[in-house]
Amino acid sequence: MTALEQGREDYTPLLEEWERRGLNRRHFLRLLLAGASTATIAGVLAACGDATPTAGVGTTGGAATGMTTTTAAGTTSAAGTTAASTTAAAAAATATSGPGAGAIRVGSPSASPIGSPVAGQVDYPGAGKFSTLEPVGKPGGLIIEVSFADGKTTNPMLSSDSASASYIAMMFTPVIGVNPDTGLPFANLATKVPTRENGLVSPDGLTYTFPLRNDVKWHDGRPFTAADVKFTYETMMNKALGSPRTSELVDRIESVTTPDDYTAVFKLKKVVAPFLVDNMVYGVVPKHILEKVSVNDIKTHPFSTGSPQTIGTGPFKFKEWVKDDHFTVVRFDDYFRGKPALDEYVFKVVRDANVVVAQLKTGEADYGSVTESFYAELNQQPNLNLLKYDTYSFTYYAYQLDPTKTTLFQDKKVRQALAYGLDRQAMIKSIRFGIGEVATGTEPVLSWAYAPDKMNTTYSYNPQKAQQLLEEAGWTKGPDGIRTKDGRRLAFTLWTNAGNKVREQYVTVMQQFWKNIGVEATPKTEEWNAILTRITETHDFDMFLIGFGWGVDPDQSTMWQTDAYEGGFNMNKYSNERVDRILAEALSTLDQEKRKQLYIEMQNIIMDELPSFIMDFPQALVGVNKRIHNLKPNAINTRWNAHTWWVDNPGGR
Repeated sequence: MTALEQGREDYTPLLEEWERRGLNRRHFLRLLLAGASTATIAGVLAACGDATPTAGVGTTGGAATGMTTTTAAGTTSAAGTTAASTTAAAAAATATSGPGAGAIRVGSPSASPIGSPVAGQVDYPGAGKFSTLEPVGKPGGLIIEVSFADGKTTNPMLSSDSASASYIAMMFTPVIGVNPDTGLPFANLATKVPTRENGLVSPDGLTYTFPLRNDVKWHDGRPFTAADVKFTYETMMNKALGSPRTSELVDRIESVTTPDDYTAVFKLKKVVAPFLVDNMVYGVVPKHILEKVSVNDIKTHPFSTGSPQTIGTGPFKFKEWVKDDHFTVVRFDDYFRGKPALDEYVFKVVRDANVVVAQLKTGEADYGSVTESFYAELNQQPNLNLLKYDTYSFTYYAYQLDPTKTTLFQDKKVRQALAYGLDRQAMIKSIRFGIGEVATGTEPVLSWAYAPDKMNTTYSYNPQKAQQLLEEAGWTKGPDGIRTKDGRRLAFTLWTNAGNKVREQYVTVMQQFWKNIGVEATPKTEEWNAILTRITETHDFDMFLIGFGWGVDPDQSTMWQTDAYEGGFNMNKYSNERVDRILAEALSTLDQEKRKQLYIEMQNIIMDELPSFIMDFPQALVGVNKRIHNLKPNAINTRWNAHTWWVDNPGGR
């Protein structure tokens, strides 16, 4: 039986039943599999495009752009995005330093290498349009991806930005992948996706057994085994590591055991509806490289900073990293799905979005995210395909809620007033050229929990309401028009990442809108890695604006849960016991409609308390040179088939 036939045997009866009920194939696993989810990893911070996919191998559910998140050990998102994603996600308001940063590769359950680029075959169960790719006509050559954000780490356990997620996605492989067409989980380092139907998920939904491939090699030739999976997850669960995934994994996983060299068993503390795609999509790291390294030293170890010791199982292996200039990977001939077509892949770091566009136009770069202001111009560029699509990304700003740092935003009336004081529709029209939409609630437009008509508060532009709320909160205008209370001015610093022209324009316009209601905001920008440190480590801010990306699953624990302040993306120390309870209940509920109602309830609390304000859901814009084949950017999972990417005239660069 072929891998494809085996996959169909596993899933066809379930899919057929789902379709008989008139429901979407994408979500059937949420009801039938304990822990299945279509989510890509969210929580990857992205510095570049505000709507690029946030998921990335080795990121965490929820990718933040401009700051995944994972999206993706990784979405996403990137400088300017936080990873919660993603992996797939690659997204994030956005959360990546490039299209599809860190996106998950989808794999086949077969035990032998598949997807030979020579044959152009990508054989995995349930594959849709992405399963039919062009045969590789001319092996060799390279692709240059361009962005204005450099990564921070090459360690899938540590990444929280989309640029890092992009690098990691080319070099590392997760246990489970995500189909970019359907959002369904598929075997990657595993040989099967655990389900109750195939006996790999226990009846109580608490135990997952993963049969693993026995033909996978690390880049140094050593065999991959279950011990690597166990080591990866147990290390991520160690708080001393400082992983953005620690909080969530500790909350969910009781133990990881290895009955033999090619079986990993995860025992959960509770039923987690999206466990497979929320938590099994992080890039696995090599035990033999890191087992003797103190967990406190892993962050600074050569494995994590880019060196010959950066060893993965993915289609490409590390070559060199020149900080703030380029990151290069080269073909891994023994990749378990077959030798990649490309010789080399280069991530090129440039000054800003204008340089990205210039190099895409001249052909100096082949692939990159672009801002909305260039849409009309690039849409006529003869050497490029310009793609526009919805993602799970968003732009948001967060108030500092830690009273030891500032008390300006403790009163929710102040937070609400600032939201009412912004004309977001005008901002999208003038700055994003209408490419995107005003956020209503916290769920992205592609989510099955998106319910704008169920939101009690939507914050349409209302400066009169804003001023009324500030008056009620005791802030009155002084002689210079800026409000004061108890001798203190309503003045603060608003941070964003330098180089992202949309965000730079956003904070400038926000400054003026808020000045009109008596509030003094001072915009400041920093290089991507500096602002990442500010918002994820030192928490030294009054307010910041950045991008983030959720996964396909609507769980948003990584941003709103109290415990996610340490080991998550709750970077401003928000805490609400009711929200914590709702999030926990939703994760343990397999009925999708019940989960949706819980997420609606959660959104309404967040929209009332407004610890952070999600401003918009932009669309992704990416330019792809027409010389490239089989690279298909999408909102869920771009890099799953990187081993099949090829270029015309490979010797011509």
